[in-house]
Amino acid sequence: MFQRARLRLTFYYVLFVAAILIGFDLGVATFTSQGLRDSLSEDLQSKAHQATQALIEVGGVAYFENRTLASDPSWSDVSLFIDTPSGSVLQQTNSSSGSVLPERTALRAAMAGRAALTETGSGSNRFMVYTDPVTRGGAVIAVIQVARSTRVIPQAMANLTSLMVASSLLALLVTFLAGSWLAGKTLEPIRLSVESQKAFVSDASHELRTPVTVIRTAAEAILRQREAPPPRIRRLAEDIVAESAQLGRLVEDLGTLAQSESRRGRLRRDPIQVAALFAEVAAAGRLLAEAGGVELEAGLTGDGTILGDAVRLRQTFSILLDNAVKFSPRGAAVNLVGTVADRRFVVRVVDRGPGIAEADLPRIFERFFRGAGERQREGTGLGLAIARELVDEHRGTISVRSVVGTGTEFIVDLPLGGDARPEP
Repeated sequence: MFQRARLRLTFYYVLFVAAILIGFDLGVATFTSQGLRDSLSEDLQSKAHQATQALIEVGGVAYFENRTLASDPSWSDVSLFIDTPSGSVLQQTNSSSGSVLPERTALRAAMAGRAALTETGSGSNRFMVYTDPVTRGGAVIAVIQVARSTRVIPQAMANLTSLMVASSLLALLVTFLAGSWLAGKTLEPIRLSVESQKAFVSDASHELRTPVTVIRTAAEAILRQREAPPPRIRRLAEDIVAESAQLGRLVEDLGTLAQSESRRGRLRRDPIQVAALFAEVAAAGRLLAEAGGVELEAGLTGDGTILGDAVRLRQTFSILLDNAVKFSPRGAAVNLVGTVADRRFVVRVVDRGPGIAEADLPRIFERFFRGAGERQREGTGLGLAIARELVDEHRGTISVRSVVGTGTEFIVDLPLGGDARPEP
C-alpha cells in the first residue's frame, strides 16, 4: 500500500515538474525564435542603411558605389538589389537569393514610399527581405532590397531544442529520485502509525478471543442446567450467548483484516483449476443454504486456471454466499453462477432478499458499514470489506448491483493465468 502511495506521490512530483519544464521550454523556444527573427530583421535594416549611404545622386541620376560594401565580410551572405523608378537596375546580386530578388510586391509598395519587411521562398530556400525606399527632396530616387536566408533560425532552434530536451530529461530523472526519497520521508511517520495500528488490532483480536469464548461458554452452561433457570435468567443468558457470538464474529473478522493487511503482496499464487475450486465453493455453499432454509442453484460454464490462494478464494465466496443466505427469505433460491471467458473467471452470487438502497451501494464495501434496514441488524459490517481485500489481493474486481425489494447480485471478476507455476 505504501509503496504504491510512494510511487503515486513521486509520479505527481515528476508530472508537476514536467509541466513546469514544458512551459519553460516552450517559453524559451518562443522568445529565442522571435529574438533570432528580430535580430535578422535589424541586421537587414542596418544593411539597407549602409547601401543607402553608398547611393550617390549626380544631376538627378542615382549611382551606386559598391566598393565599400564589397570589402565588408558581413555582406558575404546578404543579397542586394537596387532599382529606380525609371526601371534602371543599379545592383543585382548573383547569390543563392538571386531568384527571390526582386520581391515585386514589396518593390511596388516601396516606389510609393513604404518600407516593408517580408519573407519569400520556402523550406531551406526561405529568405527574409527588407525593402527600403531612398528619397531625395521628397521624391523616391531608388529602392533598396536586401535579403538573407532564414535557415540559420531553424538550425539554431534545432540545437536549442536538443539541449533543452536533454536538460529536461536530466531534470526529470533528478526529480524522480528526489521525489521518491521525499515521498518516502513524508510517508514514513504514517506508515509507522498504520503498522502500529495493525499490530494493535491483531493483538486485541487475539487477546479478546479467550474472554469472549469464556463468556459464551458460561452463558450456555446456564442454559444447559439440569434444572431450568427462571424465565428472566434464561432470557438474559440467551441474550449473552447471542451478543457474545456476534462479538466473536467481530473479533474473528478484525483478526482476518489484520492478517490480510500484513500479508499484502505476499499472497500465494498457485495454479488453481477453476472447476475444482467452484465445486468446493458450491459444496460449502449448499451446507450454508441448507442451514439457512434456502436452496442453492450452482452452475459453471467453461474451465481454466487462475493464480491465487485457494483458501482465501474459498473464504471470499463463502462470505458472499453467507451474505446471500442470510438476507434471503426461507424457501427462496440463491444463485451461484460461474463463467470462464476472455481469460476471465467471473462469479455471480444472486439472492432474492430485500436488496440494498441505492444510496448505500457506494459504501457497501467499507469497513463497519451495514446500511439501513435488515443489514443494520445483521453482521459486523466487515465481511464484504474482507471480501474486497481478498479480491484485490488476487488482482481482481468485485462489484454489486441491487434493486430494493427484488434482490442483490455480487460479481467477482478474476484474471486467468494458465501458464503459471506454483511458488516454491
